[in-house]
Amino acid sequence: MAVSVRRARRKDARTIAEFAIKLFAQHHEYDTRRFAEIASIEGAENFYGDQTEAEDAAVLVAELENEIVGFAYLQYEAMDYANLLENAVWLHDLYVDERTRGQNAGKLLIEKSAEVAKELGADKLMLSVAAKNTAAKEFFERTGFKNTMVEMMFDLTNSKDND
Repeated sequence: MAVSVRRARRKDARTIAEFAIKLFAQHHEYDTRRFAEIASIEGAENFYGDQTEAEDAAVLVAELENEIVGFAYLQYEAMDYANLLENAVWLHDLYVDERTRGQNAGKLLIEKSAEVAKELGADKLMLSVAAKNTAAKEFFERTGFKNTMVEMMFDLTNSKDND
């Protein structure tokens, strides 16, 4: 059976939250100073549930045999002064369950994200990827994303006074 992608509904929020918590933990493992552990299942469920009904955002789910196997979360920004952007959609989250990777769910989520981004009024789809997540960087490049910025962090707690 093939993977399909659709807009999430509020009732999908618990499953999405479970995947989001895995995604957050993955990032925290990459860099504990950069990626905070701030989410709970309940908080994530409320957040993504609310986003399914937001006018400037979308949550998508990938399904395989009527089971949610991944999700994407997008948000439209008409004007983003901090990032020098206009008419852009940020792909904030993309996660596919490890058991179903390699079955096109990620690619289909990207394709649907691009479609929804256009519907929201965007002319570009943006994302950030953790520096240590080489598999994701390679995947995004294969799907057509290109590097435009590099995020850097100066750890203010790591000074000579702390040696």
